[in-house]
Order: sequence, then structure tokens, then C-alpha cells
Amino acid sequence: MLIPENKIRALIRLLSDEDDRIVQTISGRLIDIGPPAVPLLQEAEIEQPEMGDRIASVLEEIRGGKLEDELTNLATLAGEVMCLETGAFLIARYAYPTLDVTHYRERLDAMADEVRARIGCRASGEEAVNALNRYLFTEQGFKGNTKNYYEVENSYLNCVMDRRVGIPISLSAVYLFLGQRLRLPVFGIGMPGHFLVKYESDRYKIFIDCFNGGALLTEKNCARFLTEAGYGFDDKYLQKSPVRAILSRMVKNLLAIYSKAGDSVKTDRLTTFIEILGGAPREEGL
Repeated sequence: MLIPENKIRALIRLLSDEDDRIVQTISGRLIDIGPPAVPLLQEAEIEQPEMGDRIASVLEEIRGGKLEDELTNLATLAGEVMCLETGAFLIARYAYPTLDVTHYRERLDAMADEVRARIGCRASGEEAVNALNRYLFTEQGFKGNTKNYYEVENSYLNCVMDRRVGIPISLSAVYLFLGQRLRLPVFGIGMPGHFLVKYESDRYKIFIDCFNGGALLTEKNCARFLTEAGYGFDDKYLQKSPVRAILSRMVKNLLAIYSKAGDSVKTDRLTTFIEILGGAPREEGL
């Protein structure tokens, strides 16, 4: 049932009531109305700043609930058809609800086209990896954010693309999305404490460390890192990470940041995201 604008505006005005019970009831009504109320709430947020906190709370519930529904639908898909890119942009939309996802997808398309023109159709695996590495890390300047590693923007895909800095998993995501467009045999490797990309064909196998300028690593290099970091080596650490696990790890990184900042609203929402993805909130991230 479509609720007229004048009725939604009337409900929004009632958010200024001094009775907390009335505010709670009205908030629930607006949350039930959902997305159609969002533009009017945003308008009121500007025009009536004294109600800013109450409006922000309602907007959070509407937007967060919608994303939960989308994530639930995504999570019901089988692992082989579950789309990492869709999930990564969904996570970004939590912090940037008006994000133009199409714009960023088109940017990824254009970047892949540039690399494709250089690789050609007969390049070896090694030549393809070297060309993509040179383009992404040297020419485009993507790099690990070593100065502000725990900055929240490092975990949102749109920010990583705009600022060209990120953490291992977000930079690896950009690499994977380009690699998929180029039809390269690449996938994510969720090692404890550090995320990598692996290129694996019959003739060429290599690990790519996107946080460190696309450094190329062998299995022995990875084993040494794991041992020195105190994790010990286990073959399972170098296995392909399922999309569900990668998305869960992305959310856990954000959860750790918001939890440390004492943001209970975002912490609760992101905990729900992890539960939808079937993970436990305290597993290894980054």
C-alpha cells in the first residue's frame, strides 16, 4: 500500500515529540514504510537538525534492513554463482547509501579494457600477471595504506578505487575484479593475517601480494610468512577462499574498527551481516 507523502511528512514531524514512547512508535511506522520514506527523511534531516539523531536512527534501520534483505538473497546462492563484486559493493553501500555502483563497475570495465589492449590474446600467464601488476601498482598507483592501516575507508571498495589505497583484502578485490574481466585464472587466498591473490594455470602458478605492490610470492614465501607470524604452516591456508568467506572477512574488518570506536549501531548491524553470511564475528581478518 502506497502511503501519501503528506502522511509520511506528518509522521516525521511527530519524531519531535517529547514522549519517548510516541517517538518509538512513530519510528517503527516509518521503518515499516521503508525506502519510500527515505527522501522525505533526508529532507527533514537538513531542515530540522534538532531531530537529526532520531532521523538518522530511522534511516539506519531502513537502509540497514534493506541491505540485510539483499545480503540474505545473495547468501542463499550456491558458492559458485555467488558474486563477490555484488557483495563488495553491497558492503560499501552500507556506509555510502547513494553510491553509484554502475559508475564504479564501468570504471572497472574501462581499466580492464586498458590492460586487455596491452596483453593481447597470446600472452602467457606470466606476461599477463606482469602486465596487470604494472598497470595497477605502477601506472595507477594502487598501494597498501601503511600509514593508516585501520582507517575505515580502506575497507570500502569505492574509497579504495577513489584513493587508490587499501588493505590486503580490498586491494586484492580490485585485482580479482579486473582479473575476472580479463578471464584470468585468479582467486583469493585468505591466509591468516594477510590476504593474497593466486594465479593458477597448468603452466604458471604464483601468489600476488596486492598490499605490497603486487610482489610475486611462491608457496615457500607464503609458508615462511605464516611461520614467522606465528600461525604455523598448513596447506589449508593456501586454498582458494569461497566468496562467502571473503565477504565475511571484509565485514569482520569493519566490525573490528567500529567496535573499537564504540559505534554500537554499526557493530550490531555488521554482526548481523556476518551471521547472514554464516560466519562468526571474531574470526581472522585483514
